[in-house]
Amino acid sequence: MRRGLIILLIAAFFVTACQQGMNEEVISKKKPKSPHILDEKTKIKNTVILYNSMLAQGYRKQNMTSLAEVATEKRISKAFYHMAALGEGWVRMDMNLKQISFSEIQILSSDKAEAATEEKWDYKYINFKTEEQVYDNSVDYVNRYKLSKISDKWFVDDINVISSKEKKSERYEPIAGHSKTGKRPAKPEME
Repeated sequence: MRRGLIILLIAAFFVTACQQGMNEEVISKKKPKSPHILDEKTKIKNTVILYNSMLAQGYRKQNMTSLAEVATEKRISKAFYHMAALGEGWVRMDMNLKQISFSEIQILSSDKAEAATEEKWDYKYINFKTEEQVYDNSVDYVNRYKLSKISDKWFVDDINVISSKEKKSERYEPIAGHSKTGKRPAKPEME
């Protein structure tokens, strides 16, 4: 009887240990993410960072052609038209990304993804003719980038500004050709 009880306890111990081991195996299989997913998310993150760098460079040089490396034609057109609108006010924008953090990266399908960011930008507006700074501001953004994958490479297709907070609160548009009026240029347009 005593021997039967010991065998029963040992059997119960082995059953419990096997179940626990199986549960740990199932849990451990769920934890790691696919290296492919992690790699794609890194590519998406790098694309957004490179896009912002090239966008800032494009505004400084008044030339958006380098954006073709990281943005779709639709996105390049939006940046080009905003740059041209600033030029009508006789100013160019010098923008500097101070900080970016990613709160979410979602791969929606094999060729669509979204990335949510929080960004801090500094802006200076410089008169074309005098090279004087006519306005500056800092803006904090919460953005959602929409990306498309073309020929195995990610491109920024669109940007939705979820929220923005400007350091300076005055808001007005420039009068074309009259940057000496003291009015500031158009708000930087991430959309």
